[in-house]
Amino acid sequence: MSSITSKPARLHTGHAAGVRAIADVAERWVATLGVVLCSVQIGLAALGFWGANLHPGNEAADRAAFAPHAMMGSVLQWVSIALLILGLIALSNWKSWVLPLIAGVLLWLVQGPLVGLGFSVSIWFGFAHAVSGTVITAALVWLMVDRWKHR
Repeated sequence: MSSITSKPARLHTGHAAGVRAIADVAERWVATLGVVLCSVQIGLAALGFWGANLHPGNEAADRAAFAPHAMMGSVLQWVSIALLILGLIALSNWKSWVLPLIAGVLLWLVQGPLVGLGFSVSIWFGFAHAVSGTVITAALVWLMVDRWKHR
């Protein structure tokens, strides 16, 4: 048997297999939590929109109205990091680490600048922020479905 095609038995049995199985189960539940938090995030965005309409033209009031939405975004950033770590430990399939990586990049590097540009430059950046949020939600839903399907 070629050493290229065979894997050492220690990767399939013992402690490493147990750690991977635990990481896989944890990723399943954290992905489910991420989907629930994304649903709440959509509601908080609507709350921020309607709250901002109470004080038109007041940027401080606008930002305050979106504070719960921003806080939930921070929570989702850390959820994406947890999912990426769990996915890299579990190594169940490519989706277990690629989808959290996509969500993490969007959450950590894209969403914040789009918010700032949406408030200061053009509302179209706010639109791009919403589209990016939809991609994040889709990635977490896809990951959750994949993890529950392969349990």
